[in-house]
Amino acid sequence: MNRSFSGLHRAECVSLLKRYPLSIGILAGQWLKLGEYLQDLRALEQPVLHLDLMDGHFCPQFTVGPWAIAQLPQQMIKDVHLMVDNPWPVVQASVKAGAHCVTLQVENTPHLHHMLHWLGEQNAEVSGGKMPVLRGISLCPATPLEHILPVIEDVEIVQILAVNPGYGSKLSRSALLRRIAQVVALLNAAGKRDAILLTVDGSLNLEELPEIIASGVDRVVSGSALFRNDALADNISRWLTTIHSAK
Repeated sequence: MNRSFSGLHRAECVSLLKRYPLSIGILAGQWLKLGEYLQDLRALEQPVLHLDLMDGHFCPQFTVGPWAIAQLPQQMIKDVHLMVDNPWPVVQASVKAGAHCVTLQVENTPHLHHMLHWLGEQNAEVSGGKMPVLRGISLCPATPLEHILPVIEDVEIVQILAVNPGYGSKLSRSALLRRIAQVVALLNAAGKRDAILLTVDGSLNLEELPEIIASGVDRVVSGSALFRNDALADNISRWLTTIHSAK
């Protein structure tokens, strides 16, 4: 499913990823049904799997470590979001385990530039060859957007969190849309809008999608909502229909 990424440059990978506006939070499903889920995703031609790696320190939850990345088929695109207190060894382990996209929180390290620079030198295996590891930054709801600027030349993904990681507190719809508009304006001013995959993550629901997509977001991340009622294929189809209608 990821063969089309083989041999592409970074900008080409970003353009291709924008054709897949949904990153599926695979850890929200029932692990014993993973094979069934993967069959559904192949049938729907949806290759992007989102994994939240949480260490119980940066946020209260503890999920999985980099070992989980290696358990998923290398034919998928593994979109990894690190919410850990000491990200550098986890960054290295995630790439070794086969991550195609690695997104870091801007709040928890003074060495963000170093890690992004290192990621910029890494490649990931895909069917038929390799692709560059894509680099992302993620911002909690109260994090000033100015944190984007020092590393804007070193990332391909900018992710806006609609919730505080590990907590239930979520931005209101108006606050989220305002924050999206501010990020879009910042990227436009820097001449980087087309080069960036703008993503929103955090307890999103189907009713919010039209406004979020219409505001300029390229991709949304969803886990629990897609696995609701044990109807992954039907839920993904509804989300994709809503997303494409809003563009």
